[in-house]
Amino acid sequence: MNRFVFVFLLVSLSFGQNIKLYLSLIEEGKIEGVKENLPELISKYPNNPSVLYLKALLIQDGNSAIKLYKDLLKKYPNSKYAPNSAMKIGEYFYARGLYTQAATLLKNIPIKYPRYADIQRVTNLMVNSFNAIGEADSARYYALIINSMFPNVDTGIDILSDNNKPLNQVFDFNKKRPDLGPYVVQIGAFGSEKNAKRLKLQASQLGHDVSINKVDSNGKRLY
Repeated sequence: MNRFVFVFLLVSLSFGQNIKLYLSLIEEGKIEGVKENLPELISKYPNNPSVLYLKALLIQDGNSAIKLYKDLLKKYPNSKYAPNSAMKIGEYFYARGLYTQAATLLKNIPIKYPRYADIQRVTNLMVNSFNAIGEADSARYYALIINSMFPNVDTGIDILSDNNKPLNQVFDFNKKRPDLGPYVVQIGAFGSEKNAKRLKLQASQLGHDVSINKVDSNGKRLY
C-alpha cells in the first residue's frame, strides 16, 4: 500500500517537483524508491541534466559517478546542478588524495559559480589541497580572490598580518605523510538503517570501502 501511495504521489507531481522530491528522498536515505523510478525518468528525459545528476548520485562506483558529473558539466555547464557536480568531483579528488587535481578544480568554483551555497567548504578544501602539495603562494593568491568576493568566508589565512612573513611560518606544508597502512574508521552511528545506507552511498562514491554493521547498545540497535 505504501509503495502504491509513493508511486501515485510521484505521478501526480510535475517533473520539477519530482526532482526535488527525489533529492529529498536521497538525503533521507530512501534510495530504493528513487532507484525504482530512475529508469522511467531516463527513458522520458534522457537529455535532462536533472536526471543525469540523480543518476550520478545513485551510483556507488566513484569513477562511474565522476564520469557522469563530468558529462553534466560538459553538456550543461549552465545547469543548476553544475556547481554541485563540480563540487562532487572536487570532493572525490580530495578524498582520494589527488590534491593537485582537487586544487585545480576547486579554485574555479567560487569564481565560476559565485551563487554556490557552500563557498566556505569549497574554500576549506581548496586551501588544504594547495597546502598539501606545498603551493602556499597559490593558496594565498586564491584566498585573496575569494576574500574580495566573499568577505564573510574564512579562508584560514591571515592575509593582512601575514603578508610579510616567510611562507614557511604561515603554512604547515605537510609535504610528506607517513604510510600508516590500512585502517578502519567509524563514520557514523544511526538508529535508522536508511540513514546509514545514505551515508554509505556518499562514502562509496568517494572511493571508500564501506560496510554497515549492526550494534546493540543500551537496548537500542545502531547501524
